[in-house]
Amino acid sequence: MKWLSTILIVLLPGLLMAQIGNPHMGARSAAMGHASVTNVDVWAVHHNQAALGFLEKSAVAVSYESRFLTNNLAQKGAVGAIKLKKFGTVSLNVSQFGYSEYNDNKFGLGYAMKLAEEISIGAQVNYQYIAFGANDYDGLNVLTTEVGVLAKLTDKISLGAHIFNLNYAKVSDYDNEHIPMIIRLGAGFQFSEEFVGNAEVEKSLEQDANIKLGAEYTFFEKLAVRGGINTQPFSNSFGLGYKISGLSIDVAANYHSVLGYSPQASLQYRF
Repeated sequence: MKWLSTILIVLLPGLLMAQIGNPHMGARSAAMGHASVTNVDVWAVHHNQAALGFLEKSAVAVSYESRFLTNNLAQKGAVGAIKLKKFGTVSLNVSQFGYSEYNDNKFGLGYAMKLAEEISIGAQVNYQYIAFGANDYDGLNVLTTEVGVLAKLTDKISLGAHIFNLNYAKVSDYDNEHIPMIIRLGAGFQFSEEFVGNAEVEKSLEQDANIKLGAEYTFFEKLAVRGGINTQPFSNSFGLGYKISGLSIDVAANYHSVLGYSPQASLQYRF
C-alpha cells in the first residue's frame, strides 16, 4: 500500500480543496455519476434544492462514503425534507468530511416551492466550519448560499440548473482564496417508466468543466440498477437500489483508475 500512500500525499491537497464546499452525497446520485441536478428525491438537498418542490412526501436519509477506501477521507451526512401542504418544502442537512487534521462540516437550511405546475425554484443557506492544519484554515467559519431551478418541459424531459456559493465566500486573505463557486446544468430524460437517463455539465471557476452521464433502470418497481461516468477526472460508477415500502436502500461505488474504489451506502425513509 506504499504506492497508494504516496499518491494520496501528492494529490491530497487538491482533493481537499475540491471537497471544500458542496459535497455530492447519496448513493443513488453516486451510482449515476452524480448527474443528478434533475433527480427528484430527498438528496436534492445537496444537488438542486428546486427538485424538492416536486417531492410528494416528506423524507429523511443518511449516507456514508469511504473515499478511496481511506477512513481519513470519509464523507457522512444526514438530510431531511418536510413537505408542507401549500407552502413548499423545507429542508435540513448536515455533513462532515475528513479527519482530525482536516475536516469540513456543513449545516444547511433550505426551501423550495413551485412557481407553476411545471417549474420549481429553491434556495439554501449553509454554515460551514472548516478546520485545517494550516493557521489560515484553523477554525474558519463561512456562510455560503445556493440557488436552483427545475423545469419539467414535458412528461419525458426535465431541465435543471444549480449554483453553489452564489456569494463566492472567501476562505483566506492569503492569495485571495475562496470556496469554489460551482455551476451545474443538466437534463433528465424519462425514456419509459423503467428507464431514466441524465446528462449534466458541472463547472467551477477554478477547474475545467466536468461532463457527467447517468442512467437508472428499475425492475418490478423495486430493484434499480444504475451506472454513470465523469470526464474530469475520468471515472465510472455503478450501484443498486431496493425499495421496501417507504424505505429505500442504495449502494454505489465510484472507480478512479489511479486511486481505486469509493463505496457508498445510504438509507432513505419516506413518510
